[in-house]
Amino acid sequence: MAEPDIDPMGCEVQEEIHRDLVETLFDTPGSFVVALIGGPLAPVSAWFMTGDGVYLGLTAVMLVVAAYRVQVLIAHSRAPMAERRRDARRWEILYGVGGIGFVGTLGVTVAILFQRHPDDIAFYYGLVLMMSGVGALAGRNAGSPPIVLAQVITLCMPLAVVSVLHPDKRYWGVALILVLETLSIRSVSKFLYRNLESALSNGRDADTQRRRFKSALNSMTHGLCMGRADKSLTVVNRRMYEFFGLDSETMPKDLATLTRMIGESANISREDTQVFLEQWTSRASLPRTDVFSREIGDRIFDFRCEPADNGAFVTVVEDVTEQRRAAREIERIAHFDTLTSLANRFQFQQRLERDLRHIRKRGLSLALLCIDLDQFKEVNDTLGHTIGDRLLCAVAERLRECVRSVDMVARFGGDEFCILMHPTIETPPADALARRVIEAIGRPYVVEGHTIVIGASVGLCIAPRDAVSVEGLLKCGDLAMYHSKAAGRRQAIWFETSMEDALVSKRRIERELREALRTETLEVHYQPIYDARDQSISTCEALTRWRHPQLGYVPPSSFIPIAEETGMIVELGEWVLRRACRDAHLWPSAARVAVNFSSRQFQQPDMIDRVRSALDAAGLEPSRLEIEITESTLMQDTEDAAAKIAGLRAIGVRLSLDDFGTGFSSLGYLNRFPVDKVKLDRSFVSELSVSSKTQAIVGAVSLLTAELGIDLVAEGVETHEQRALLLAKNVHLMQGFLYSMAKPQAELAQMFSGVARGGKLKVVA
Repeated sequence: MAEPDIDPMGCEVQEEIHRDLVETLFDTPGSFVVALIGGPLAPVSAWFMTGDGVYLGLTAVMLVVAAYRVQVLIAHSRAPMAERRRDARRWEILYGVGGIGFVGTLGVTVAILFQRHPDDIAFYYGLVLMMSGVGALAGRNAGSPPIVLAQVITLCMPLAVVSVLHPDKRYWGVALILVLETLSIRSVSKFLYRNLESALSNGRDADTQRRRFKSALNSMTHGLCMGRADKSLTVVNRRMYEFFGLDSETMPKDLATLTRMIGESANISREDTQVFLEQWTSRASLPRTDVFSREIGDRIFDFRCEPADNGAFVTVVEDVTEQRRAAREIERIAHFDTLTSLANRFQFQQRLERDLRHIRKRGLSLALLCIDLDQFKEVNDTLGHTIGDRLLCAVAERLRECVRSVDMVARFGGDEFCILMHPTIETPPADALARRVIEAIGRPYVVEGHTIVIGASVGLCIAPRDAVSVEGLLKCGDLAMYHSKAAGRRQAIWFETSMEDALVSKRRIERELREALRTETLEVHYQPIYDARDQSISTCEALTRWRHPQLGYVPPSSFIPIAEETGMIVELGEWVLRRACRDAHLWPSAARVAVNFSSRQFQQPDMIDRVRSALDAAGLEPSRLEIEITESTLMQDTEDAAAKIAGLRAIGVRLSLDDFGTGFSSLGYLNRFPVDKVKLDRSFVSELSVSSKTQAIVGAVSLLTAELGIDLVAEGVETHEQRALLLAKNVHLMQGFLYSMAKPQAELAQMFSGVARGGKLKVVA
């Protein structure tokens, strides 16, 4: 078979064209350096904003690749031209390895950001950098389409793959867009390459070269104009006409004419047009690359002016409207609360830090108000989060009306707000502002036909008296605000150093309580419930006691609230339940044990299973266990409470309603929930001897429970007078210091054996 003829001259021409194209890869060191600086911003900002170590590693990889690329660029610039053209393919490979590795690292960074931190501002920074890189690849590396394709794939495909693997199929559209973008860039790069190759191979035919060059220019996504040193124009591509709506039949002779045409098309005033011309002319005359931005009409354009030989210039114009709008949106998200449009925590802390530096230099003072809404959770729970969000917007508007224009209002999240008062020489008028805030927020709101009344608790602090750092001042404000809520709400309280001491003590108790739970050094004591008619024991209530080796006796009022706040109450409650069941197993078979359940413990999804497990482990009959809950527990989720009560009764456990009479709808709960026992709150017992109304209420409750077949227990019985009054109202079951304090298991065993009273005690079933 005859081999096809090979044209040696044609191969040589192709090789020369290839060498010219490879040289173009190294011809723009300015944009090369900008890319090297801009690329690492993605992993650096991601690491700075998220603290995730993987981005630090990616930053290191990108810096290593960047160093390699700089080394290649320097080596290429120092090599003789003849040697560079001879080894063109080697230089192309060296350039491609660095370029592909660099953008590939950026692509992996953006993919990891999307996977781990999709809502973080760092992801948007990375995405903007990635998309800006995609747009520049085809033009900058048009001399090597394989490199362009490899760069686009390594830049876009990691995010495309992560988008496809995302459980939300809506992100598949992102992957599709990236694939289409890759195909588009590949097509454009090939198109530019073919045109450049054709223009070089047909250099002898000037007319053909101009046509193809014009075709390449007009296919660019950027506008382009070229001119001489006197600012007369030689080239204006079609995109320039399209960007500014110019008459395509009119070729501007110089930069001044082009600027005037743009001004007339966009209705820019003569004065602004002249400023525009002076700006463009001065930048185009510089001996270095320079970029300026201009808003023309409703679009924003970047003008990139680069010097050419003999004072000539080239200006590349890019429509950056969408990029700038995205950047502005990122800025807004970073500094403002999306719901209320108030400043967010980040912006507030930045302003506070600046003001603290200012007052240190000038000897001024500033005040901080931390605000927490009262009863807001109830609004969310009863009316829904949509109403809650609109209420927060209304609160934000009222807060704006309370402050001066120099003050700052911010939402810190949830129902927490902060106000920063402008620094003053005298003590800031924070008390007056706090009163206005409490009064304004306390006025009724009407939201979608619902009349809502909430309140505000305010904590105040002042710098530099209370603290001199951002963290310290916010901590002081929070402490004062928490004390305001504890003091009864709708109050404004100034920070005091004793609050910090109390916090330290509270944190110590929290740590020591965790250790006590771990080592089981807590104790369970039992306070009997007596039948006053014959002094027999009905039930014994399990109560937690804590004797600390350094602090001594720690009352439950000191550690139970901390357990509630930290969530340890669930672990503590289960430990008491198991201990109480184990101890009760040793009592007479008719004696019951009552165990208090907190709201959080009662709401655990596996609460019934835990109760069954404790009974099985102790070998205790379910009928000998009573679980005491409060009305507030029933209020939080009545449907869930009803289901759990039914489950407890199904296994034979009794239910007792504690602190009866302190809630809002006690009688309704008696009707709805099948309880076995009601414990009358001690506040009624303490007022029996001084209030005839209280006596009437106790009598009515006694009649009601008797009719319903529910046992009634009076708590806190301490005097014989109270005992007599309760008996007169047919309340026979009593608990209190008059009969017995809470006793450890050993002493209780003596009571059951009759040692404490000299005879065997009757146990009421």
